[in-house]
Order: sequence, then structure tokens, then C-alpha cells
Amino acid sequence: MKQRIFFTVVWLLIPLFLSPISFAQDYTQMNLPEGAIARFGKGYINDIKYSPDGTRLAVATSIGVWLYDTFTDTELNFFSEVPDYVGAIAFSPDGRTLASSGYSPNRIIRLWNTDTGELCGTLDGYEEILALAFSPDGTVLASSGGEPAYPIRLWNVANRQLRDTLVGHTDSTFALSFSADGETLVSGSEDHTVGLWDVYTGELKCLLEEHRDDVNSVAFSPDGKVLASGSSDGTIQLWNVEIGRISAVLKGPARFPEKVNAIAFSPDGKTLVSATTNQIWLWDTSTHQLKEILEGHAELVPTVVFSPDGKTITSASRDWTLRLWDASTGKLRKTFGEHSSSVNTVAFSPGGETIASASRGLIHLWNTKGELLRLWYARTGEHLENLVHHIDSVRTVVFSPDGKHLASGGNDSRLRLWDAKTGHHITTLRGGGPAVAFSPDGELLANEYGGDGIIGTIGLWDVQMGELRYVSEEYHGLLTCMVFSPNGKTLVSASRDSEIVLWDIPTLQRRLSITTQHTEAVSSVAFSPDGETLASGSFDQTLRLWDPHTGKRKAALQYPDYVTSVAFSPDGRILASASCDGTILLWEIEADGRPADVNGDGSVDIDDLTFVADHFGHIGKGNVADVNGDGIVNILDLVAVGKKIEKDF
Repeated sequence: MKQRIFFTVVWLLIPLFLSPISFAQDYTQMNLPEGAIARFGKGYINDIKYSPDGTRLAVATSIGVWLYDTFTDTELNFFSEVPDYVGAIAFSPDGRTLASSGYSPNRIIRLWNTDTGELCGTLDGYEEILALAFSPDGTVLASSGGEPAYPIRLWNVANRQLRDTLVGHTDSTFALSFSADGETLVSGSEDHTVGLWDVYTGELKCLLEEHRDDVNSVAFSPDGKVLASGSSDGTIQLWNVEIGRISAVLKGPARFPEKVNAIAFSPDGKTLVSATTNQIWLWDTSTHQLKEILEGHAELVPTVVFSPDGKTITSASRDWTLRLWDASTGKLRKTFGEHSSSVNTVAFSPGGETIASASRGLIHLWNTKGELLRLWYARTGEHLENLVHHIDSVRTVVFSPDGKHLASGGNDSRLRLWDAKTGHHITTLRGGGPAVAFSPDGELLANEYGGDGIIGTIGLWDVQMGELRYVSEEYHGLLTCMVFSPNGKTLVSASRDSEIVLWDIPTLQRRLSITTQHTEAVSSVAFSPDGETLASGSFDQTLRLWDPHTGKRKAALQYPDYVTSVAFSPDGRILASASCDGTILLWEIEADGRPADVNGDGSVDIDDLTFVADHFGHIGKGNVADVNGDGIVNILDLVAVGKKIEKDF
């Protein structure tokens, strides 16, 4: 009776709690998917822009837009609506609005209030959006699209209506820039041309055809007298706007042409910065001579900009870093390593104080606050700041039980051991693949063996001796991951065909096969510390929790992207998951192995009851509100959350 009265009162109170509750957030908790309590990593970078007053830096990524304070280099806000792959951004001239858009399925142009972080409007982008630019007076927003017609669209910002469509390029347009008077829009296209358009009539005034390859970037000088265009043909062409002729052609000192990915003028117009394969070049605009080369990036640099005060050059690279350079000295001021490519794997250290993740050839170490502790490249062990080349493909990293070592496996058929504190390379073992696991006592290391002409097998290695002890029967599926049970008596492996198999140790005999409800490959498996729950992540965008004794499912969680890795914290209360969008999410897990904080706000309270009530009647797999995992959201899920609330109080 007491329980019935409690839930009756809760049900009546639910409407009173529908308004959002504001609370302070650090960047790890900004705009999380339902059910997640934290995010580490910020997605990989596609575009960067400074606000007109220079106080903020916007970074477009694979999960949304991060807004940084340029004085403190800290996060101010995160703009995102899942899924939100952002490829292009632009600030309005007053800095109060940020436009963002991107690739499929994100074809909508979103307008964000940069002070409040609220979405204040949307524009239908029609096709994939490749570039955005505001007119100098802020009344017009230009966007360029992809196939089939490759249009440039002009939008009325005030009423958010399409004003004009400019058609003339025969391939994608990746660069847009308005003249200072707002009367001309310049476009750079993959059809090797630069177009000059009349903003008022929509007519193509002139088509510049001197480039011999893709035009990747266009920019007007601050005084509006010079138009610069950078191309994959290795040249920067400077045009005298008044007479419509080329005044100079800038070409680097390399023997073979260096592709020009991006260009930008300094605010005083005296310097032009250009981004090449992995370098940043500074040009004197009066002498047309190369003044300086900034080196440090390990991969292609697609984006580079000057800060409005001209003191800082900011660059983003495919080496997954954002770098700030002193424009006067050319010295590197700061490197942001939190932006990465797709996260292939994630693992907690035994003490729970450190999280390791791998993104292609990079290995990251994070503390539980989301702060990056250490970053190094997998093949050489060299730290990021000292590396110029050599990138490996890492699919898995796991800690040894004592936390002193990391093992990594990847696509190069090698199994490597590292010092977890220094990143020093210890040894490399034969065979290897993405599936790697330490036994609880640290004496055995299991991996997809595939050595001595054998494929589709599991090998057990003696860690101290570096010798192969056992090889399993041939495994017909391609292995993706494996993990030992906490007592060391079972090894679990998963494969691309979504099958999960439990093997006896040390004989490596098959004991149990779980035919999962995953519809795509299982990318990762993890045991809870008590051995009573087995978690699996899949490319079908779900996390699933299993009973390892019976093979029955306990729960399922829907994810915003492919799940590439899962890991339990040492106390079993947190489940970490990694994704192709370059981030890590943290989920709170109940004692019985099911999620507790269903709305992901960091606590289990009346808001979780509201969340469950809002999803009443929903049927199907992966619903976070289905707390008891029976496939339907109903009163039983309210009871489960209510019990948790009563227990906490």
C-alpha cells in the first residue's frame, strides 16, 4: 500500500517537473545523448572560425560545434542536435549568431544564439552543405551545396527564406567569401574555377579559369583590393579586384607543387597564411615572398585562420589536433588533443583513475574529469609534439591488471606492449589483430593469433617470456574483440557475424555461444568487476548487457553512433563507451547490471520518473527508458526507478 501511494503521488507530481532544471556543467556533460552521464573527447575537426571580436573560437566537429573562450582556452558552450555532423560554420558580423551545417543526414542549416546557446532558427539546406558565409551587414547568408546541381543559395537571415539560387559551377564549391561592400560573392570550386557573383541580381559577373586544379579557398584582403585563391595545383593567385587581373602568383619552394588547402589574410593585410600538406606558410603580401614555415602537424592541414587581432594563427589538422601559433614569432603556443578521429577502443586502468583510448594511430590517456594526461603515437612511442611522421592503425588498447602496461593491437598484425606511464615501447609479439585481452593475474595475453599460416584462431601468450602457450580451434568468424572474466576461468570473444563465444581457460574449449540480437558486428565486449554482467557494443548503434551464465539479455541502450568499444569502471557503476564520432560516453549502471540514471543528468531523481513516463508505451529494443529490459516501457520501469530513489534517500 505504501508503495502504491508513493507512486500515485509521484505520478500526480510529474507535470510539475517538466520544465528543465539548470545546473553548472563542465564540457564532459554538455548536450549528452539520453542516458549518458559524461563525454570525453570532442569529435574530429572540420572547420574553425573566430568571432568578429576575437573573444571566441568556434570549432566544427563530427558531433557538433564547440565554442571556446580565446583568453582562457576553455569551453564556453557546445551546440549540437544529435546526430549533428558539422562540416561548415560562420559567425554573423555582430557575433551573436553562429550558422552551422554539414553532411548527410545533417542537411539543415542551424542558427545558434552564441550568448545563450539556444537554437534560434533553421534553414532547409536542400543538399549537403559544404560552405557558409555571412554578408558584411549580416542580412544574407550564403551556402554552397553538393550534387546534383552544385548550387549556391542566398538566404534572407531576417525571415529565414531562400532569396536566390546561383547555378554555374559544374562541381562542388568548398569556399565562399563576400566582398567588403557586400555586393559581390566569390566562390571557389572543384571545377577549377573562381566565380564572382552579383549578390543583388544573382548573375555570374566573371569566371576566373586560370587554376589547373581544385580551388579550395578564397579570401579578400582587408581593404578589398586583392582577391586571393588557393588551389590544389600548388599556387595562390592574387587578383587585382579593380582591374580584374592577376597581380601575382605565389608558389612554394617544394620541388613538386604543394596542394594549398586554405588561405587567410592577417587583419592588417600584410601577411597571407596558407595551409599545405602538413605545414603552414606565411607570405609577405607586399614582396610576395615566403617569410616563414610553421612545422609541427603530422598530417594534412585543411583549415587555418588568423585571430581578429592578428596575434594568433589557428590551424586544424588530420593529425587530430587543433594548434595555436604566435603569429609574430611562429612559435607553437598550445595544442588541443581532445579532438580526435573515430575512437576505436576505450579501457579503464585497474584503479579507475585513468581511461585509455585509441584513435587510429594515437593513444590517449585521460583522467576521469576528461582532462588529457598523455598522448603518443602507437608505432614509434614518440609524443605528439616531437613527431613528424609514422602513424599506425590501432584498434585495441588494454591495461594490464597492475596498471603498469598497455597492450595494443591493430591492422598491422602486431601485438605491442607499452609502459602505461611513459608510452615507452617494450616489445612486439608475432601475430595479432584488433582482439586483445590480459588475464586477471597478468600472466596471459590473449589475441587473435593468425600466426604460422593459421587464420581465425585465438592465441594465449606468456607475458613474461613472450612465448605462445595455446592456440584455439579454428574460429570461423573474423574476431573483433575479447575479454577475460574477472576470475580468469573464461575468455569471451566476439566476431563480425555478431556471435559471442565463451571459452574455458586454459584449454580454450568452447563452453557457450550467445546468439545476440545485434544486427551488425560486435565491436567490443567487457565484464563487470563481479563477473555477473557482460556488456557488448555493436555497429548497430546499441549497447547490450548480458548474463554470462545463461546468455540471456539484461538490458539494451540506444547509441547515437556506431559503438566501437565498451569498458566498466573498477566499481562496476560506470560503463564507458567509445564511438566513431570521436567521443567517449559514460553511463551509470545499477547493481543488477542495468542503467539507473535514464535521463543522463548525473542523478537518479524525479526527472528520471518523468523521463520514463514520457516514453510510456514505447516498444522495441534499445530504449533507455525500458529500465527492466523487457522490451516495453510501462509501470514496471517506473517502479524500478522509484526503488532506486527510495534506496538513495
